[in-house]
Amino acid sequence: LATKRKQLEQAGDIDALMNLPIVTVFEKSASPGGVWRSDRNRDNNESDSEEHTGDTDESTNMYEGLWTNGHKEGMEFFDYTFEDHFKTPQPVYLPRQQILEYMMARVTKHGDIFKDVLFNTAVEFVTFDDDLEQFVIISRDREGVTSTQYFNKCIWASGTEGIRKMSEDVVETLGEYNGQVVHSSAMDTLIGSSSDGKNAIEGKRILLIGDSYSAEDLALQCIKLGAEKVYFTSRRLKGIASYVGSWPDDKVEMLGFAEIKDDGTGKTIVFDTLNEENPVPDVEEVSIIIFCTGYDASMDFVDDKLQPWKKYEDIATWRMEDLGENATEWRMKDNALTSTLSHTEPPKELNYHQKFVDEYRMLLIPNPNMMYMYHTSLNPVLELDVMAWLVCLAYITGERPIPSKEEMLETNKREGLESMQLTKHMQMRWVTFQFNTQFLTRIRTNL
Repeated sequence: LATKRKQLEQAGDIDALMNLPIVTVFEKSASPGGVWRSDRNRDNNESDSEEHTGDTDESTNMYEGLWTNGHKEGMEFFDYTFEDHFKTPQPVYLPRQQILEYMMARVTKHGDIFKDVLFNTAVEFVTFDDDLEQFVIISRDREGVTSTQYFNKCIWASGTEGIRKMSEDVVETLGEYNGQVVHSSAMDTLIGSSSDGKNAIEGKRILLIGDSYSAEDLALQCIKLGAEKVYFTSRRLKGIASYVGSWPDDKVEMLGFAEIKDDGTGKTIVFDTLNEENPVPDVEEVSIIIFCTGYDASMDFVDDKLQPWKKYEDIATWRMEDLGENATEWRMKDNALTSTLSHTEPPKELNYHQKFVDEYRMLLIPNPNMMYMYHTSLNPVLELDVMAWLVCLAYITGERPIPSKEEMLETNKREGLESMQLTKHMQMRWVTFQFNTQFLTRIRTNL
């Protein structure tokens, strides 16, 4: 918005300037940066310092030593490059702190964008008043004072990493475990000086639950910090860490196709082997267990009728005939697996994501004045910047007309049908499998 305002001011476009929205941002933390900040539970009186965030123990902030697993070229802003900022070429992968520094420099380039941000303010509830035709936002500040405000449009931008995801069943089985148990986002709570002068990792056996990106990064972090041994446990062996051929000093062991059955006694972890051909042995003297199990979006404060991902179960199920007149005659086009699988008939009920029914280009179809900004690709920073320009701001100012609800739904149906075709694009391939579960079943059976 600040960039757009600057462009219009330079062009002298008064009418367009008058059409820009008046924005209020609610931010629970004491300063900007979101999950890119690493620390928590510190004095938060100085909002311009990274060391003051006002976050709590339940923060999903990144740990201090995190490195990005996406190349920097996929998260570079169009109007402010990494070389513009650092004045020198940078490596392909950057540490968390440098990415945060880069983003903060770019967003403040055209002025103080944080003057309209209510820091230390948590949103308690969001709903839409049909009589007033306005959104009702109930918030609470740091002193506990509750306020109610009204808006014409609402954008949810809380991020998909708002709530730590930890299997309750696994946590329960670890009830008598004597070591430390943390989520990956709380890694920093383990790193620090102990009474013997060593860090919390050195000389310890570490168990990582999960095998995706954070598990891979934390395994390397633990090795750097002197861990004696690092173990992975995974039920499916689908994560990126499962494909690593070798690890530094041969200190990592993958306990694949397994899940924790019970905690044995003390610090011994017992596994329930899912693949009988490769039984997983017990692991003794595990000092720390880290859940690398991802996050859920924080949406508890949003009224159910405004959510694109429904919490309740009695939702409509799409069938092929629901996707259009010619949908029942749909055939999979020739692809790399045609010679092996030929045409795969979709199941009677499609395993579509509920967003295809409720959401269009980040607009909530039942109420298009409710918008959602969240990343779905491997380049989240770039993707969110594009969304802010082409979706939210363009829709709000009227530069981009909002289709009718019928047009939005028909577009989603058409794209849902198209997404069932196997493509070379990795993410679209995932959508193909998600929609047509029968195709994925045949791949697993035949290949």
